[in-house]
Amino acid sequence: MKTLILTVRQHLLNKQMLLPIFLCSVFLSFASAMHNAEITIEYPLYSDTTQPVEFDVLVSNLTTNKLAYQFDWGNGEISDWSDWRNIYFGFSHSYLYKNPGVYLCKVRVKDEQNNISEWSQPCAITIIPNLLKWQYQSNSGIYSAPSIGPTQEIYLACEDGSIHCLNPDGTLLWHVPLYSSIYSSPVIGKKAIYVTTTAGTLHALDFKGQEKWRFETNSTCYTTPALDIKEVVYFGCDDGKLYCVSDKGKQLWQYQTGDEISGSPVISKQGTIYIASDAIYALNQKGNSQWIFRPAEDEDVYYFASPVLGNDGTIYIGATDGALYAITDKGRLKWQAFTEEEDEIRSGAVVDQQDNVYFGDENGVVHVKKPFAQVTPLFETDYYIFSSPALDANGNIYVVSDDGFLYCLNEQGKLMFKWEIAEDSKDIMYSPSPIIDQHGTVYVASWEGKLFAFNGFAPAMKNTWSLYRYNQQNTGYKSK
Repeated sequence: MKTLILTVRQHLLNKQMLLPIFLCSVFLSFASAMHNAEITIEYPLYSDTTQPVEFDVLVSNLTTNKLAYQFDWGNGEISDWSDWRNIYFGFSHSYLYKNPGVYLCKVRVKDEQNNISEWSQPCAITIIPNLLKWQYQSNSGIYSAPSIGPTQEIYLACEDGSIHCLNPDGTLLWHVPLYSSIYSSPVIGKKAIYVTTTAGTLHALDFKGQEKWRFETNSTCYTTPALDIKEVVYFGCDDGKLYCVSDKGKQLWQYQTGDEISGSPVISKQGTIYIASDAIYALNQKGNSQWIFRPAEDEDVYYFASPVLGNDGTIYIGATDGALYAITDKGRLKWQAFTEEEDEIRSGAVVDQQDNVYFGDENGVVHVKKPFAQVTPLFETDYYIFSSPALDANGNIYVVSDDGFLYCLNEQGKLMFKWEIAEDSKDIMYSPSPIIDQHGTVYVASWEGKLFAFNGFAPAMKNTWSLYRYNQQNTGYKSK
């Protein structure tokens, strides 16, 4: 008997399920006719009692053209042998576990000469009653991250200009129309809820949805405001201006950049405001320029994303030249690291406690840039990534791709689970970013108007820029 390597890869097979997957290697014994054959099986690590677990089997390096497959489901049931299948097309089989528990599933194959392999090493599958906590359906697409309020209420901003406030169980508390499209996230302060619209208006609402005041510009706005410790509001518009507005709705100052502002401002714990446009601008709280970082004159670079702040105050931002930039708080280039394919980076970044920087690109790839290392691709989705990732306390990475899926990866880039949040494509370069609350619930919105709440693995990572706008309130203010 010869040895056949069986590789089990991490993958999500049913796009309607929340299914963490793992990667392991087991061994099968075959007759000499099966020498050097390799089998790849993709299967989920988790499922629930409402969704079948699906297995995909692919065999390579064999001279035979047909195989049959048999499964031991680990609950006392063994499948019949499948009919003969062409080895080049693989084999898929699904099974519904009716009771929660941990099951050790095994598989074996045989060829047309009835050479049968040994059972594979067992593959553990955990079945739980329910994976999705709840979902809420609005009447319009959602292109921004939700926000979480002081009593764990959830706020949504919809494309039709409405703001929705939900109870922690996903039931509607209230909603109000603002009558202009919204692509920014609500920002939760102690005094009000702040949101911008494409009409160029900054709205301040109380916690019952009543408008306290509004501030109007003569431009269009897509960006999420930033909120400092005094609840002063900063936001950028397509006219290239950064506006500074008091908590009473009065303009304090404005600053003109060299191009439209697509990303959102951020604020350091020292009070410096950073904004990206044709360059990276650092302003003090009076609106005076501290420094401007510009790319080389021979480079055609634009910063579409929002800057984020590292643990030592370093500013990180991706650009349209396919590079991630690290800039010191004095405005000097620390390093410039290109992705392998140099695809445009329109995704915001997040930073873990070890200063590893995670981001996506226009080719749908999730990357990590570790200190003193090159940019490394972790995982490839099927379409663009415009959203910012989110990190939980276990180091898991959540990211939304324009292929319509939420992905969860571990630190090594192995797929933990994915879930379809939208079936239809979209034609705007904004995507909702995930948010993780203090209990580990993962919230992600959909451009089809849904908000999903998942049982995650851990709360958001603390004391680092682990979420889209640093915290669950989306203030963009790095307070620690």
